[in-house]
Amino acid sequence: MKSNPKIKIKKINHVGISISDRTKSLKLYKDLLGLEIIPSMIEQDNIIWTKTSDGTMVHLVEPNTENGIILPDFHVAFEIENFEETLEILKKSDWEIVIGPGERMDGQKYVYISDEDDNLIEFTTNNYLKHTDRTTDELGYSKNRDI
Repeated sequence: MKSNPKIKIKKINHVGISISDRTKSLKLYKDLLGLEIIPSMIEQDNIIWTKTSDGTMVHLVEPNTENGIILPDFHVAFEIENFEETLEILKKSDWEIVIGPGERMDGQKYVYISDEDDNLIEFTTNNYLKHTDRTTDELGYSKNRDI
């Protein structure tokens, strides 16, 4: 009996959580829970990138009113061992790729599928594969460093 190839998941890379007000939300996630605000690797001001002490990221996502790629408010991102292999498995499966594949500023590759309940699931490589000059302020707005 032949088994279907499985995607090799290393860990949860990040989760995305829907928020309505960044100032109020940061009182919980930054001030109480101690999440560190880190530079975002995408050009969208509605997402605050944070991380825990073990490096797991939590993306705080405000409603998006701008043009461009609209990221899901809530999603889970699995870090995978081999991106190209994962793409091939997805293409041969019954699951439709709904966003991507793409690459962020730091070289991280990503692709999204949607499950039968319309939950978005992201598959991603490791972060920070190449250097960027991104900075962030205390409210999580990121930009390229002024040189």
